[in-house]
Amino acid sequence: MKKILRFFIYFGIFTHFTYSSFAQADWLRYRYEINGGIGPSFFLGELGGSNGIGRNNILDLNWKATRIGGHFGGRYFLQERIAVQGSFTFGLIHGSDKNTKEYFRSYRDVSFRSPIYEFHGRVEYKIRKEREGHRYDLRGVRGQRAVKFVTYAFAGVGVYYFNPQAKINGTWIDLRPIGTEGQNFIATRKPYSRVSISIPVGFQLKYVANTKWAFSAEIGPRFLFTDYIDDVSTTYASPDLIAANQTTVPSDIAKIAADPAYESNIRPDGSYAYYNEQRGNPYNNDFFMFAMVTVHYKLKANRNGWPKFQR
Repeated sequence: MKKILRFFIYFGIFTHFTYSSFAQADWLRYRYEINGGIGPSFFLGELGGSNGIGRNNILDLNWKATRIGGHFGGRYFLQERIAVQGSFTFGLIHGSDKNTKEYFRSYRDVSFRSPIYEFHGRVEYKIRKEREGHRYDLRGVRGQRAVKFVTYAFAGVGVYYFNPQAKINGTWIDLRPIGTEGQNFIATRKPYSRVSISIPVGFQLKYVANTKWAFSAEIGPRFLFTDYIDDVSTTYASPDLIAANQTTVPSDIAKIAADPAYESNIRPDGSYAYYNEQRGNPYNNDFFMFAMVTVHYKLKANRNGWPKFQR
């Protein structure tokens, strides 16, 4: 009896270390990966939103403002569960007060679009690992079944470029040079930078088809450090002063960029009724998000540890 018990103990230990060594060898052989994908982009800021009072969370997203984005990058596994990835993400985001029935935002009637070009690096943690099953992976056959769905959580840091524009009289106009909230002549309002930092976080669900190919879906919000993605943040400035302090567009275009309804907001005495009234909320930064469907191609490492395409 003792010999039988000892046999099973030794066999279990041998099986465990043998499986571990094979699993470790597997991820070491395929620790490089290239990937690319496409998916919708979303914006959350002052403009647009749902049909209610503005809320600084995902419940205020307006689906009519959804646009498209894409990405490509590469992944490298530091350990079996930990990887680093570098990606270039690009896309278009949009927001419009015409998409909401909330009275004050709808009356403001401001809209924008902006391209997003982002380089980011992130660390990924594999929450659930893939696993090879018995040889034929048949239903009803005893033994370890394959696990082909893998889940990741990730976080990182990125640098991105944006450029808010408004469509005025059929032409897309860059808004930053105009200074729509008085950035060009009010001392306390400096022009904002169109290059900023992002903090991407999110989750990914990945299907491992074979040793070469995998497919995934992920959601990746970006936490930002600017409130000017949509060119709206603080209070209205005088459209007349804005027009007088810029040289990039005609004065009537500058006034519309600052307030599309500025003509109806002029008092009988000629003063601007909305001067210094709320235009945005400077206490909440803007937010954008990408949801990507991605194709992954694994690169097999050669004897020197460098990646190579599989045959």
